[in-house]
Order: sequence, then C-alpha cells, then structure tokens
Amino acid sequence: MKHKTAQKGFTLIELIAVMVILGILAAVLIPRLSTVQEGAYEVNAKQMYSAIQGHIQMQAQKAAITGAHGMETYPDPTNNGLSFYLDDWLKDYDAQHWTQVYVDNFNAGSESTDDPDAIYFIYHPHEAWTGAVTSNGTFGSGNRNPGLGIKKDIYYIEYWPVTSEAAKDDGYNYDNYHLALRRDNNAASGAHDCDLTVTDVNDGFVDNLYHCGADNLADDHTTVADETAGANVCTEHNS
Repeated sequence: MKHKTAQKGFTLIELIAVMVILGILAAVLIPRLSTVQEGAYEVNAKQMYSAIQGHIQMQAQKAAITGAHGMETYPDPTNNGLSFYLDDWLKDYDAQHWTQVYVDNFNAGSESTDDPDAIYFIYHPHEAWTGAVTSNGTFGSGNRNPGLGIKKDIYYIEYWPVTSEAAKDDGYNYDNYHLALRRDNNAASGAHDCDLTVTDVNDGFVDNLYHCGADNLADDHTTVADETAGANVCTEHNS
C-alpha cells in the first residue's frame, strides 16, 4: 500500500524572500557582468593591435630580404578600399565588428614630399559597419560617409609609416612607423562622451599600446612638424 505525502507549496512570505534575494543578486552581478564584457572588448582590441604590429614588422623584414636591398622599410598603405588591409594582412578576423578606413596623404602634403597615407582599424562591437568607403578616416554618424551610429565601446588602431631624420639624410623613407591603440572617448571633463572622431585629443592610448619612430621634424630636420593626424604630435610618445 502506497502512502501519499502532501506536498507543501511556498508560502507568500517565502516567495517574497526569494524574489528579494534574486533582486539583490541581480543588482550585484549585472554590473559586474557588464564590466567583464567591456573588459573582453578591450582584450579583443589589444589582440588586434598585437596582430597588426607583428604583421607590419614582418612586412619590413620581408622588404629588407626581397626588394629593398637590405633596408627595412614599412608599408605606405595606398589602397583606399574599405577593409582592404584587414583582408590583405589578416584575412581571419571578425568582419562584422572590425572595419578599416583610409586617409590619403593625411598631412595634407603629397607622396613627393613623403607624407604617407594612413589607415584606421576600427572595432565596433555593437553594430555592423553601414557606411560606404571613406577617404578621410572618419567613421561617425555626423561625418561624411557615416559608418557607425552607436558610440559605445569603440576602439581604433591607427597606422602610418614615418621617416626619421637619420633615414632622410641617408636618402630613403619610411624606416619606422606609428601605431597606436585608442579608445573613442571625447571626455575633457573625465565624463564618458564619445564622438566617433579619430585621433581626438581626448582619445587616450589603451594601456600604453603605441609605437612611434617619428623624430617630430619636418623635411628640413629643424622645423617641428605635426607628424600625426589632428592636433596631437608624436612627442607625446616619442621621448
């Protein structure tokens, strides 16, 4: 003979207690999960920086072996196709959330005066790129050929070759390079206020991930020149 035991349900007080506990856990864990997620975005950007740096260094070594007569020179990115260098240099990457744009002779000079082209590798984890090919390095919704609208968690890596004074005296160009990882954060006051503008004065370097071999001199080797796009000069990380 089987005996059936009565199953007692939760009382209203017990249900309320469980809901309170769940609410407390959510209040504690959700912000932490958000922080972990944001940290993962930064790790992704850092890994891309390392991959790009490794590739351009390999390009310079290859140039020294195959076509530059023993001279290590860094590539001047002349192709203006959207994400051309992501496809050419890396191939295996998250194409939904990484985009590369191009700036032609961004120092407003010309190839004949050794003003290189520049490229920006942009990480946009919350939406896909929707704009057309750009030629001015912009990627915000307020700029020409907009690519992005969401301003959260945007990182970008800037690259262009540079020519040092020593190389210029020796008669060749692009013996070094500028590479930096930045986070879009137009926040002079310290508040988070992204503006989707490249090389903004407030877009600080992420964990000091930058390299610049520029000597911060114009072609005459005496006049101080602005060797970066915008208002920032390479002296801030060339000491």
